Amino acid sequence: MPAAPRLMQVLGAIAAVVLAFAGTAMANPVGHHGHGHGHGHGHHGHKHGHRHGHAGRVLYVAPSGSDAAACSKAAPCQTIGHAVDVAGNGTTVIVRAGTYAEQVTIAKRLFLVGQGRPTVDATGKLNGIVLSGSGSAGALVRGFVVEHANQEGILATQTAHVTIAGNVVQNNDLGAAAQNPTGECAPQGQIPGDCGEGVHLMSVTHAKVVGNLVTQNSGGILLTDELGPTAHNLIVRNRVLNNPFDCGITIAGHNPRAVQNGVRMPQVAGIYANLISGNVSNDNGLRGEGAGILLAGAGPGTGVYDNLVKHNVANGNNLAGVTLHSHAPGDDLNGNVIVGNRLRNDALGGDPDAGVRDTTGILVFSAVTPLRKVIVRGNTISDVHFGIWTQNAPTIPLNANRFFNVAVPLHQQ
Repeated sequence: MPAAPRLMQVLGAIAAVVLAFAGTAMANPVGHHGHGHGHGHGHHGHKHGHRHGHAGRVLYVAPSGSDAAACSKAAPCQTIGHAVDVAGNGTTVIVRAGTYAEQVTIAKRLFLVGQGRPTVDATGKLNGIVLSGSGSAGALVRGFVVEHANQEGILATQTAHVTIAGNVVQNNDLGAAAQNPTGECAPQGQIPGDCGEGVHLMSVTHAKVVGNLVTQNSGGILLTDELGPTAHNLIVRNRVLNNPFDCGITIAGHNPRAVQNGVRMPQVAGIYANLISGNVSNDNGLRGEGAGILLAGAGPGTGVYDNLVKHNVANGNNLAGVTLHSHAPGDDLNGNVIVGNRLRNDALGGDPDAGVRDTTGILVFSAVTPLRKVIVRGNTISDVHFGIWTQNAPTIPLNANRFFNVAVPLHQQ
């Protein structure tokens, strides 16, 4: 069996399990990326907590509480950060409704659960909620509104098996509007700074990002690999809407060590074997340059390969509904599979990188090296000039996808 269909079968089986989980997560929630960016993070003020905490217990936080209290149901803490500090691995921290003006950094396996949709207001802070390092592996963040951070609303970095579910991540990336944007917020030439987007997985494996609403950030959900591989993650049933400057969902290879002399180095870097399924990504990048879903490499040696983009909806985005960009010799954008998506009225700004000026449903573009094993089939594309536009990509049969109100169903060169 060819590698790409085999990948689809394996990830499809995983997806079935995760979609069942997503139904539970959705009971709580509300109803272009500058892929050349360095995305370098400074210190996030990580707190490591006390050596001896309340392992396996349930702690409570409420605006009316006190950090001198026991963090019990009857005597809750006042700040989320204090509860995280005194908690041990395996603790559930229940945060009651209200607004918490703080950055929350989790470096242990905690289950942070919002009750009544509490708000983490990160005004003046770098991030809203950070899942940091191997100690946070297995942690959960569910049921929060996270807003007003200078960079990411929720950042997971160098960790694994974390779950980010049923949150509203909105109005973050505020550092992009600073008079002199710095760090991730600084523009790169003509590309505006993205500040890391609303939700960012940086060098994270086996995570679940499920059932979140991500809106009015610079961009929506971002996967990068600066500090190690980002692989086997599930980005499922999120609504990524109206993020004005960048893509809805971005899978951007930044690490030039992911592919060395044509050989993949999956233990070192690369973004691979991720499932992007059942998401709605609409109206992104309209004031900048953003696709519904983007897969891209930033330069030689970067790797974004063997990912499955399946059963998503993308309408009204500034770049194509699903966009794949390979810019440089020696990058690896091969083996990606784009199947069963529903795309309408995308690429409202064309695609400057590919030299395309018309609306387009799916755009697969390699500037230098012919792509291999990229599969595009079973998609439904409507209300665009180009249904599918490709350059240096494998041949796509005309009958492999469905087109409605499309002037040029398939343009391949």
